[in-house]
Amino acid sequence: KSVTLSLTDLSKVGKLIEAYDTFGSECLYEAIKDPGFFSQFARAAYSSENYGGNTKEQGYTNMVDLGDLAKLTSNTLASSVYVLSALDECVIYQVRGQYRVMANGLSCYYSYNGDIDDFIAYAPLGAGTAFKYYFSYGLTGELDENGMAYIAEKGFTALPKIQNLTTLDWDGAPLDLDEEGTAYLYLGPDAQDILAGIGFQLFYVDEENDFIMLLGSDNDIIADWDNGVFLDNFRGVWGAIDGCLVYMELKTEGADYNLYSVPILLNGEEYNLQVVYDFTYQVWSILGAWKGIDEKGMADKELRLLQEGDEIITLWKLATFSGDDDFVTYPIETLTVTADTSFTEVTLFDGTYRMVFEMWDAMGNYAYSDPVQFDCVDGMIITTVFED
Repeated sequence: KSVTLSLTDLSKVGKLIEAYDTFGSECLYEAIKDPGFFSQFARAAYSSENYGGNTKEQGYTNMVDLGDLAKLTSNTLASSVYVLSALDECVIYQVRGQYRVMANGLSCYYSYNGDIDDFIAYAPLGAGTAFKYYFSYGLTGELDENGMAYIAEKGFTALPKIQNLTTLDWDGAPLDLDEEGTAYLYLGPDAQDILAGIGFQLFYVDEENDFIMLLGSDNDIIADWDNGVFLDNFRGVWGAIDGCLVYMELKTEGADYNLYSVPILLNGEEYNLQVVYDFTYQVWSILGAWKGIDEKGMADKELRLLQEGDEIITLWKLATFSGDDDFVTYPIETLTVTADTSFTEVTLFDGTYRMVFEMWDAMGNYAYSDPVQFDCVDGMIITTVFED
Protein backbone atom coordinates (compact mmCIF):
# COMPACT_ATOMS: atom_id res chain seq x y z
CA LYS A 1 0.00 0.00 0.00
CA SER A 2 2.95 2.36 0.46
CA VAL A 3 5.32 1.04 -2.22
CA THR A 4 6.89 3.28 -4.85
CA LEU A 5 8.88 2.23 -7.91
CA SER A 6 9.92 4.19 -10.98
CA LEU A 7 11.99 3.81 -14.13
CA THR A 8 13.83 6.91 -15.35
CA ASP A 9 15.04 7.72 -18.86
CA LEU A 10 18.45 9.23 -18.06
CA SER A 11 18.67 10.81 -21.52
CA LYS A 12 15.85 13.17 -20.44
CA VAL A 13 17.36 14.16 -17.09
CA GLY A 14 19.10 17.26 -18.50
CA LYS A 15 15.79 18.92 -19.32
CA LEU A 16 14.47 18.09 -15.86
CA ILE A 17 17.51 19.60 -14.13
CA GLU A 18 17.07 22.76 -16.19
CA ALA A 19 13.39 22.97 -15.21
CA TYR A 20 14.28 22.26 -11.57
CA ASP A 21 16.81 25.09 -11.56
CA THR A 22 14.24 27.48 -13.05
CA PHE A 23 11.83 26.35 -10.34
CA GLY A 24 14.47 27.13 -7.71
CA SER A 25 15.18 30.55 -9.22
CA GLU A 26 11.53 31.52 -9.02
CA CYS A 27 11.40 30.36 -5.39
CA LEU A 28 14.50 32.38 -4.53
CA TYR A 29 13.24 35.57 -6.16
CA GLU A 30 9.80 35.22 -4.57
CA ALA A 31 11.47 34.83 -1.17
CA ILE A 32 13.58 37.96 -1.71
CA LYS A 33 10.49 39.94 -2.68
CA ASP A 34 8.58 38.60 0.34
CA PRO A 35 10.35 36.39 2.91
CA GLY A 36 6.92 35.11 3.97
CA PHE A 37 7.23 32.90 0.89
CA PHE A 38 9.56 30.61 2.85
CA SER A 39 6.64 29.65 5.09
CA GLN A 40 4.23 29.24 2.19
CA PHE A 41 6.65 26.95 0.35
CA ALA A 42 7.40 25.03 3.55
CA ARG A 43 3.71 24.27 4.11
CA ALA A 44 3.58 22.82 0.60
CA ALA A 45 6.67 20.70 1.34
CA TYR A 46 5.17 19.38 4.58
CA SER A 47 1.99 18.43 2.71
CA SER A 48 3.93 16.70 -0.08
CA GLU A 49 4.90 13.06 -0.28
CA ASN A 50 8.26 12.69 1.42
CA TYR A 51 10.57 9.82 2.11
CA GLY A 52 12.71 8.45 4.90
CA GLY A 53 11.05 9.58 8.10
CA ASN A 54 11.51 13.35 8.37
CA THR A 55 10.27 13.50 11.96
CA LYS A 56 12.07 14.14 15.26
CA GLU A 57 11.48 10.53 16.34
CA GLN A 58 12.55 8.82 13.10
CA GLY A 59 15.26 11.21 11.92
CA TYR A 60 15.58 13.08 8.64
CA THR A 61 16.59 12.26 5.08
CA ASN A 62 15.22 15.61 3.84
CA MET A 63 13.80 14.17 0.61
CA VAL A 64 10.49 15.36 -0.86
CA ASP A 65 8.64 14.15 -3.95
CA LEU A 66 9.50 16.68 -6.66
CA GLY A 67 6.29 16.26 -8.63
CA ASP A 68 3.99 16.57 -5.63
CA LEU A 69 5.83 19.68 -4.46
CA ALA A 70 5.49 21.22 -7.92
CA LYS A 71 1.77 20.40 -8.07
CA LEU A 72 1.09 21.92 -4.66
CA THR A 73 2.80 25.17 -5.68
CA SER A 74 1.42 25.35 -9.22
CA ASN A 75 -1.07 28.08 -8.28
CA THR A 76 1.73 30.44 -7.25
CA LEU A 77 4.83 29.36 -9.19
CA ALA A 78 4.62 29.41 -12.99
CA SER A 79 7.80 27.33 -13.34
CA SER A 80 6.15 24.34 -11.66
CA VAL A 81 4.49 23.53 -14.99
CA TYR A 82 7.90 23.01 -16.62
CA VAL A 83 8.99 20.73 -13.79
CA LEU A 84 5.90 18.57 -14.17
CA SER A 85 6.27 18.40 -17.95
CA ALA A 86 9.96 17.44 -17.76
CA LEU A 87 9.24 14.93 -15.00
CA ASP A 88 6.53 13.30 -17.09
CA GLU A 89 8.99 12.82 -19.95
CA CYS A 90 11.75 11.60 -17.66
CA VAL A 91 9.82 9.01 -15.60
CA ILE A 92 8.66 6.41 -18.11
CA TYR A 93 7.29 3.78 -15.72
CA GLN A 94 5.94 4.01 -12.21
CA VAL A 95 4.21 1.97 -9.50
CA ARG A 96 2.42 3.77 -6.66
CA GLY A 97 0.80 2.18 -3.64
CA GLN A 98 -2.57 3.25 -2.27
CA TYR A 99 -0.90 5.52 0.27
CA ARG A 100 1.74 6.88 -2.08
CA VAL A 101 -0.66 8.03 -4.78
CA MET A 102 0.95 11.47 -4.98
CA ALA A 103 4.41 10.05 -5.71
CA ASN A 104 5.80 11.09 -9.09
CA GLY A 105 8.93 9.01 -9.45
CA LEU A 106 11.76 11.32 -8.37
CA SER A 107 12.54 13.23 -5.20
CA CYS A 108 14.64 16.28 -4.39
CA TYR A 109 16.19 17.91 -1.34
CA TYR A 110 14.11 19.89 1.12
CA SER A 111 15.44 20.94 4.53
CA TYR A 112 12.74 19.55 6.82
CA ASN A 113 14.96 19.76 9.90
CA GLY A 114 16.52 23.16 9.17
CA ASP A 115 19.96 21.77 9.98
CA ILE A 116 22.68 23.94 8.46
CA ASP A 117 25.31 21.18 8.65
CA ASP A 118 23.03 18.85 6.68
CA PHE A 119 22.56 21.56 4.06
CA ILE A 120 26.31 22.17 3.82
CA ALA A 121 26.82 18.45 3.20
CA TYR A 122 24.11 18.44 0.51
CA ALA A 123 25.19 21.61 -1.33
CA PRO A 124 28.23 20.19 -3.21
CA LEU A 125 26.22 17.15 -4.33
CA GLY A 126 22.84 18.55 -5.30
CA ALA A 127 21.77 19.30 -8.86
CA GLY A 128 21.26 22.87 -9.99
CA THR A 129 22.30 26.12 -8.37
CA ALA A 130 19.22 28.16 -7.49
CA PHE A 131 17.83 25.96 -4.72
CA LYS A 132 21.22 25.97 -3.00
CA TYR A 133 21.00 29.75 -2.76
CA TYR A 134 17.36 29.48 -1.71
CA PHE A 135 18.18 27.25 1.26
CA SER A 136 21.33 29.20 2.09
CA TYR A 137 19.29 32.40 2.36
CA GLY A 138 16.46 30.67 4.22
CA LEU A 139 18.66 28.91 6.79
CA THR A 140 21.33 31.57 7.36
CA GLY A 141 19.67 34.81 6.27
CA GLU A 142 22.50 35.61 3.89
CA LEU A 143 24.27 34.63 0.66
CA ASP A 144 27.95 34.40 -0.17
CA GLU A 145 29.59 36.52 -2.85
CA ASN A 146 28.56 34.14 -5.64
CA GLY A 147 24.99 34.12 -4.39
CA MET A 148 24.80 37.91 -4.29
CA ALA A 149 26.17 38.02 -7.85
CA TYR A 150 23.51 35.48 -8.88
CA ILE A 151 20.59 37.59 -7.60
CA ALA A 152 22.16 40.80 -8.92
CA GLU A 153 21.46 39.51 -12.43
CA LYS A 154 17.77 40.00 -11.60
CA GLY A 155 18.32 43.42 -10.09
CA PHE A 156 18.39 42.43 -6.41
CA THR A 157 21.15 44.07 -4.38
CA ALA A 158 20.05 43.34 -0.80
CA LEU A 159 18.33 40.60 1.19
CA PRO A 160 15.44 41.51 3.50
CA LYS A 161 15.52 40.17 7.05
CA ILE A 162 13.56 36.96 7.56
CA GLN A 163 11.03 36.88 10.40
CA ASN A 164 10.77 33.50 12.10
CA LEU A 165 10.13 31.95 15.50
CA THR A 166 13.50 33.15 16.80
CA THR A 167 12.52 36.78 16.18
CA LEU A 168 9.06 36.53 17.76
CA ASP A 169 7.86 35.91 21.31
CA TRP A 170 5.46 33.07 20.56
CA ASP A 171 6.98 30.47 22.87
CA GLY A 172 4.60 30.18 25.81
CA ALA A 173 1.86 31.98 23.89
CA PRO A 174 -1.30 32.21 26.05
CA LEU A 175 -4.56 30.40 25.30
CA ASP A 176 -8.16 31.49 25.81
CA LEU A 177 -11.56 29.81 25.82
CA ASP A 178 -14.27 30.73 23.35
CA GLU A 179 -18.00 30.85 24.15
CA GLU A 180 -18.30 27.09 23.60
CA GLY A 181 -15.47 26.29 25.99
CA THR A 182 -12.95 25.45 23.26
CA ALA A 183 -9.34 26.46 23.84
CA TYR A 184 -7.80 28.60 21.12
CA LEU A 185 -4.48 30.18 20.24
CA TYR A 186 -4.54 33.60 18.57
CA LEU A 187 -1.44 34.58 16.61
CA GLY A 188 -2.95 36.95 14.05
CA PRO A 189 -2.64 37.07 10.25
CA ASP A 190 1.18 37.13 10.47
CA ALA A 191 1.07 33.42 11.33
CA GLN A 192 0.87 32.43 7.68
CA ASP A 193 4.09 34.35 6.98
CA ILE A 194 5.93 32.85 9.95
CA LEU A 195 4.80 29.25 10.39
CA ALA A 196 5.52 26.24 8.23
CA GLY A 197 3.03 24.25 10.28
CA ILE A 198 1.16 23.88 13.52
CA GLY A 199 -0.13 20.86 15.39
CA PHE A 200 -0.14 19.74 19.00
CA GLN A 201 1.52 17.51 21.55
CA LEU A 202 -0.61 15.61 24.05
CA PHE A 203 0.42 14.59 27.57
CA TYR A 204 -1.09 12.55 30.40
CA VAL A 205 -0.37 14.15 33.77
CA ASP A 206 -0.31 12.43 37.17
CA GLU A 207 0.75 15.01 39.75
CA GLU A 208 0.10 12.69 42.70
CA ASN A 209 2.58 10.09 41.45
CA ASP A 210 4.86 12.76 39.95
CA PHE A 211 5.01 11.65 36.34
CA ILE A 212 3.98 12.92 32.93
CA MET A 213 3.58 10.84 29.77
CA LEU A 214 4.04 12.19 26.25
CA LEU A 215 1.41 10.53 24.06
CA GLY A 216 2.70 12.07 20.84
CA SER A 217 1.77 14.59 18.17
CA ASP A 218 -1.05 15.16 15.69
CA ASN A 219 -2.67 17.88 13.60
CA ASP A 220 -6.29 17.30 14.65
CA ILE A 221 -6.99 20.98 15.30
CA ILE A 222 -9.18 23.61 13.65
CA ALA A 223 -6.96 26.09 11.80
CA ASP A 224 -7.97 29.51 10.46
CA TRP A 225 -4.78 30.58 8.71
CA ASP A 226 -6.23 33.82 7.32
CA ASN A 227 -6.89 35.16 10.82
CA GLY A 228 -4.21 33.21 12.66
CA VAL A 229 -6.65 31.47 15.01
CA PHE A 230 -6.12 27.82 16.00
CA LEU A 231 -8.61 25.83 18.10
CA ASP A 232 -8.28 22.54 19.93
CA ASN A 233 -10.33 19.59 18.73
CA PHE A 234 -9.71 17.29 21.69
CA ARG A 235 -12.09 14.31 21.54
CA GLY A 236 -10.76 12.23 24.42
CA VAL A 237 -9.34 9.49 22.17
CA TRP A 238 -5.88 8.32 21.07
CA GLY A 239 -4.27 5.62 18.96
CA ALA A 240 -3.85 2.05 20.16
CA ILE A 241 -2.73 -1.38 18.91
CA ASP A 242 -5.25 -4.03 19.90
CA GLY A 243 -6.47 -1.68 22.62
CA CYS A 244 -2.96 -0.94 23.96
CA LEU A 245 -2.31 2.82 24.07
CA VAL A 246 0.80 3.90 22.13
CA TYR A 247 3.07 6.85 21.51
CA MET A 248 2.42 8.06 17.96
CA GLU A 249 3.97 10.83 15.89
CA LEU A 250 2.48 12.48 12.82
CA LYS A 251 4.76 11.80 9.86
CA THR A 252 2.93 13.16 6.80
CA GLU A 253 -0.22 15.28 6.68
CA GLY A 254 -2.00 14.92 3.36
CA ALA A 255 -5.31 15.85 1.80
CA ASP A 256 -6.62 12.27 1.72
CA TYR A 257 -4.69 10.57 4.50
CA ASN A 258 -2.26 11.10 7.36
CA LEU A 259 0.76 8.86 7.96
CA TYR A 260 1.94 8.19 11.52
CA SER A 261 4.98 6.55 13.06
CA VAL A 262 4.64 4.38 16.18
CA PRO A 263 7.92 3.24 17.79
CA ILE A 264 7.74 -0.37 19.03
CA LEU A 265 9.89 -3.37 19.81
CA LEU A 266 9.12 -6.08 17.27
CA ASN A 267 10.45 -9.47 18.34
CA GLY A 268 12.95 -7.58 20.48
CA GLU A 269 14.17 -5.21 17.73
CA GLU A 270 13.50 -1.49 17.40
CA TYR A 271 11.05 -0.64 14.63
CA ASN A 272 8.71 2.19 13.69
CA LEU A 273 5.24 0.92 12.89
CA GLN A 274 3.85 2.84 9.91
CA VAL A 275 0.15 3.61 10.37
CA VAL A 276 -2.25 5.48 8.10
CA TYR A 277 -5.58 7.18 8.72
CA ASP A 278 -7.70 7.38 5.56
CA PHE A 279 -9.99 10.43 5.57
CA THR A 280 -12.17 9.08 2.77
CA TYR A 281 -13.01 5.78 4.45
CA GLN A 282 -12.39 7.03 8.01
CA VAL A 283 -10.36 3.95 8.90
CA TRP A 284 -6.93 3.21 10.39
CA SER A 285 -4.55 0.70 8.78
CA ILE A 286 -1.18 -0.76 9.74
CA LEU A 287 1.10 -0.65 6.69
CA GLY A 288 4.05 -2.44 8.24
CA ALA A 289 7.17 -1.98 10.35
CA TRP A 290 10.12 0.16 9.27
CA LYS A 291 13.68 0.03 10.60
CA GLY A 292 14.28 3.75 10.23
CA ILE A 293 17.47 5.56 9.27
CA ASP A 294 20.88 3.97 9.80
CA GLU A 295 24.07 5.58 11.12
CA LYS A 296 25.05 6.63 7.59
CA GLY A 297 21.77 8.48 7.09
CA MET A 298 20.32 5.86 4.74
CA ALA A 299 16.62 5.09 5.10
CA ASP A 300 15.44 1.49 5.30
CA LYS A 301 14.05 0.49 1.90
CA GLU A 302 11.82 -2.30 3.16
CA LEU A 303 8.55 -2.27 5.04
CA ARG A 304 8.15 -5.47 7.04
CA LEU A 305 4.59 -6.78 7.19
CA LEU A 306 3.38 -7.97 10.57
CA GLN A 307 2.98 -11.74 10.83
CA GLU A 308 0.84 -13.83 13.13
CA GLY A 309 2.87 -14.76 16.17
CA ASP A 310 5.06 -11.63 16.11
CA GLU A 311 5.64 -10.11 19.54
CA ILE A 312 5.06 -6.37 19.87
CA ILE A 313 6.09 -4.38 22.93
CA THR A 314 4.56 -0.91 23.11
CA LEU A 315 6.70 2.01 24.26
CA TRP A 316 5.78 5.05 26.34
CA LYS A 317 7.74 8.25 26.94
CA LEU A 318 7.77 9.27 30.61
CA ALA A 319 9.32 12.00 32.74
CA THR A 320 8.80 13.38 36.22
CA PHE A 321 6.10 16.03 36.52
CA SER A 322 7.95 18.13 39.08
CA GLY A 323 11.40 17.94 37.52
CA ASP A 324 13.05 19.20 34.36
CA ASP A 325 14.30 15.83 33.14
CA ASP A 326 14.04 14.58 29.56
CA PHE A 327 11.47 12.01 28.51
CA VAL A 328 12.73 8.43 28.69
CA THR A 329 11.29 5.55 26.66
CA TYR A 330 9.97 2.55 28.63
CA PRO A 331 8.58 -0.80 27.42
CA ILE A 332 4.99 -1.13 28.63
CA GLU A 333 2.73 -3.84 27.22
CA THR A 334 3.47 -7.04 25.33
CA LEU A 335 1.03 -8.37 22.77
CA THR A 336 1.07 -11.12 20.17
CA VAL A 337 0.05 -10.35 16.60
CA THR A 338 -3.01 -12.25 15.40
CA ALA A 339 -5.02 -12.24 12.20
CA ASP A 340 -7.26 -9.62 13.84
CA THR A 341 -4.53 -7.26 15.07
CA SER A 342 -5.49 -3.69 14.24
CA PHE A 343 -4.81 -0.06 14.99
CA THR A 344 -7.74 2.02 16.23
CA GLU A 345 -8.63 5.02 18.32
CA VAL A 346 -9.60 4.18 21.89
CA THR A 347 -11.19 6.31 24.59
CA LEU A 348 -8.58 7.68 26.95
CA PHE A 349 -8.81 6.48 30.53
CA ASP A 350 -10.08 8.94 33.13
CA GLY A 351 -7.50 11.44 34.27
CA THR A 352 -5.81 14.73 33.46
CA TYR A 353 -4.41 15.51 30.02
CA ARG A 354 -2.61 18.58 28.78
CA MET A 355 -2.12 19.75 25.23
CA VAL A 356 0.25 22.36 23.84
CA PHE A 357 0.10 23.82 20.35
CA GLU A 358 3.36 22.99 18.58
CA MET A 359 4.54 25.57 16.04
CA TRP A 360 7.45 25.29 13.62
CA ASP A 361 8.90 27.51 10.92
CA ALA A 362 10.71 26.90 7.63
CA MET A 363 14.09 27.09 9.39
CA GLY A 364 13.37 24.20 11.76
CA ASN A 365 12.70 26.34 14.84
CA TYR A 366 9.95 25.29 17.25
CA ALA A 367 7.74 27.11 19.75
CA TYR A 368 5.07 25.83 22.13
CA SER A 369 2.00 27.51 23.55
CA ASP A 370 0.88 27.48 27.16
CA PRO A 371 -0.96 24.23 27.95
CA VAL A 372 -4.68 23.62 27.97
CA GLN A 373 -5.87 21.03 30.48
CA PHE A 374 -8.54 18.41 29.85
CA ASP A 375 -9.95 16.52 32.81
CA CYS A 376 -11.69 13.37 31.57
CA VAL A 377 -14.22 11.96 34.03
CA ASP A 378 -16.94 9.40 33.19
CA GLY A 379 -17.15 10.47 29.56
CA MET A 380 -17.14 14.19 30.36
CA ILE A 381 -14.32 16.56 29.33
CA ILE A 382 -13.64 19.68 31.42
CA THR A 383 -11.40 22.21 29.66
CA THR A 384 -9.20 24.66 31.56
CA VAL A 385 -6.68 27.26 30.40
CA PHE A 386 -4.19 28.91 32.73
CA GLU A 387 -3.55 32.61 33.19
CA ASP A 388 0.04 33.81 33.36
